[in-house]
Amino acid sequence: METLTDRKISHHYESGKQDLESLIAPLIELSEESSSLVVGYGLGQSASREEMIPYFHVCGSYTDQAPVRVLLIGGWAGTESVTPYVAARVVAALESKLRLVAGIEITAYPVANLDAHRAGEYVTRDQQNDSAKCWEDSSLNHIKVLENELKRYDFDLVIVLRENLRAHEAQVEAWLVEDEQKSVLSAALDNLASVGHSFNWKPNPVRPVYPRSFTPIPNAERQPAEIIIGLPGARDTYDQAQEGLGLILSLAHAVRQARNEGRL
Repeated sequence: METLTDRKISHHYESGKQDLESLIAPLIELSEESSSLVVGYGLGQSASREEMIPYFHVCGSYTDQAPVRVLLIGGWAGTESVTPYVAARVVAALESKLRLVAGIEITAYPVANLDAHRAGEYVTRDQQNDSAKCWEDSSLNHIKVLENELKRYDFDLVIVLRENLRAHEAQVEAWLVEDEQKSVLSAALDNLASVGHSFNWKPNPVRPVYPRSFTPIPNAERQPAEIIIGLPGARDTYDQAQEGLGLILSLAHAVRQARNEGRL
């Protein structure tokens, strides 16, 4: 993952500059030179630029098949610092090695819950009184932004990074709806675990550690898989970023291969 942009992101984080603007500044610089990385701003209920939530869109190399679309979300709670850092580093890594994401498009929100992030709170007082899930008529700005995003594209995967502070292994919870989806992604996670990646995973857990927040999407012809990755907080941030990148790429590659073979 070591590139100049990646090193800048890590330097900002390690020097205590863990606010969103500092973490994504190297990515914005990179987007000015890159034809494959686009920066945008998610619009919820207000047209105010301050309330718009920055996102990054990475397009891998072109293939003949329809692209696999991935929505990556960090900063779901305002006190999370590692998930925005990991999301930013994942974007930098993917842009630097476009062959890794041939036929894949990734839209990443390093900090989804911008209001809580700026307030330095897990959730704000207003957020405590409203729904923190999509499709429940929530009035929260970041929920509206992500609902709009989910309506805009037919995503194959929604991947949410969370912090599991005391864990030595990543915890993956996968909400899978379609039978083909279950078969493809279950096999991908089993294969990844068998080659030495240290994580636990559960499909459609009865007692989830993290709430399911984005699916099912009402009136959608097909449902994306919602994958929640609890990063191993007892390990250093470099290891957490490596674990997150490995899981994201493995899942996206599995969907791409299955689509190429006509299984999805």
